[in-house]
Amino acid sequence: MKKTTFILFFLMFSTLAYSQFRGRETWVFSAGINVLDNSAFQDPLKGTEKWSFNTPFTFGAEYRFDEDFTISPMLSFNSVDEVYEDEAHGGRGIIEGGTYFSFDVNAKFYFDKYIAENDKIDAYVGLGAGYFNVADESNGSGNVALGLRYWFSSQWGLRLQSLAKFAFDDDKVYANNNFIHSLEVLYRF
Repeated sequence: MKKTTFILFFLMFSTLAYSQFRGRETWVFSAGINVLDNSAFQDPLKGTEKWSFNTPFTFGAEYRFDEDFTISPMLSFNSVDEVYEDEAHGGRGIIEGGTYFSFDVNAKFYFDKYIAENDKIDAYVGLGAGYFNVADESNGSGNVALGLRYWFSSQWGLRLQSLAKFAFDDDKVYANNNFIHSLEVLYRF
């Protein structure tokens, strides 16, 4: 019964939130560069050692469906020079890397208006899921994002974002936990 009540409440709230925002949806497209940390730690928050900045391109889109919420697919490309395998767990130390490709879909919550009113700066946190491939090894991920957008005009802006990707299968050598930090040019219409 609690589950059914929760689902009905969620659907009702989502419908009301969407209908209140109807007619003011916006699209934002982005292109930029990224820096990848693919240290292959079991937990990417424990440290950063191996930074990659080879063919570092990021492309994305973002659709605002509510005053505070957006949905954002993103493509990222890079190349990993080398990967660290934990020798304490039977790894070989530093080994060669390969190409990196990532596709992510994240929901973002913009919280800046709850801190200070500012038309030029947008701050957000995000949660999502992704798929990535490193040196012909694939994995899925749960994502956590933190970012800022700065608008130079009503249409042009700049985004700085950090995306932590927590791999679903943490036994992979290459396709393990990683960070993608990106700087992107934004166009809104």
